[in-house]
Amino acid sequence: MKIFRISGGKDILFDIEKRVYLKYLLFADLYFPEGVSNILVPVLTPLYLNSFDLPVETITLIVGLGWIPWIIKFLWSGFIDKYVLKGRRLFVFIGGFIAIICLTILFFVNPNTYLIPFTIILFCSQVGQTILDSAADAWGIDISTKENRGRINAAMHIGMVLGSGFGIVILAFIAEFFSYNYIFLFSAIFISINLILPTFIKETIKFVKKQNVLKLLFKEFKKKYVKLLFFYIPLASVGGGIFTFGLPLYASNVLGFSTGLIGITAGVGYIFQVIGSIVGGIFSDRKGRKKTIYIYTILTAFFVLLVIFSTSISYLIILYFIIMFVFAGFSVSILAFYMDAANPKIGGSHFSLYNGLANLGYITAGTATGSIIVVLGYNYIFILCGLLLFPPLLILRFIRINNQ
Repeated sequence: MKIFRISGGKDILFDIEKRVYLKYLLFADLYFPEGVSNILVPVLTPLYLNSFDLPVETITLIVGLGWIPWIIKFLWSGFIDKYVLKGRRLFVFIGGFIAIICLTILFFVNPNTYLIPFTIILFCSQVGQTILDSAADAWGIDISTKENRGRINAAMHIGMVLGSGFGIVILAFIAEFFSYNYIFLFSAIFISINLILPTFIKETIKFVKKQNVLKLLFKEFKKKYVKLLFFYIPLASVGGGIFTFGLPLYASNVLGFSTGLIGITAGVGYIFQVIGSIVGGIFSDRKGRKKTIYIYTILTAFFVLLVIFSTSISYLIILYFIIMFVFAGFSVSILAFYMDAANPKIGGSHFSLYNGLANLGYITAGTATGSIIVVLGYNYIFILCGLLLFPPLLILRFIRINNQ
């Protein structure tokens, strides 16, 4: 095992190129905070603000503003690429520390008295989270190849899923038995723990000069497959947004699921996502990205359409577990495909741009789901969701990546 000597003569930095298990463990660790954030911002923060009897429109506005960094994170990802000679790990720490500081401050800020400062600090906390996330994306692109990128993304997705599961159980427990403001303090503690492992990992910087990010980005935009991806990516995320936002409402309002049953079902569903991530990552590495995406898209659409025939709680729960397994495989393979399509020299900003487009399609479709339900009814949203998964495949047919 190669080691790197730091001042003091202690050999503490491990070369993950020589320890494959550390590579996967590192990226699961780096993406755990994103999973926690997926629960903290859109799920628990609205409940916290609601405890102050704030207007619903104000609550949704604050949460929406807090989620914006995940859509526009490519804007600061450019700095990660511009200063690539500083390494990706440095920006993991910078983003993590920003998030830790802001989340700790939120613990002390009463939104009923200081609503605007609360909103600004919440926004800044997610800027920190997305800096960490973008640096991790770029680091993953740096050390992965087309032969193992599916498995790297599987590790990333597993970390995010575990973070979501951990967040919904532990943070909800903390909010109920202590106080809601403690969710921010403990989120900061979780991120602090996740920054321990990167401290002991040696980063090999593969570039020898500072990158001109804007010039390289504009050069990428001229490529045919990049232009096609700008149409494909948001469209490929629309179905997932409608399903994710619509299913809990369907389970509660049509089949009579209790809140507790929805929580338990979602928690067990994370286990199926972990298994699906592993299977999907291995399959996409061995059989190819596009073939895997085709197969998983068709399977996802098929099982989503079956939801309209669910007339019992047990039927929907079993179907949900299957969909989580299949959709996890789809997510892993499609993210690996986006990594394949990102220029390694600007991996942070390029991949973050693709992720931003995906989040834009997902969130836009999700927020429109309520209106769609009012107009079409519950069953038709699943028909629409399943059918919307197919048009992006027509665009995918013509995408030929040629930068690897």
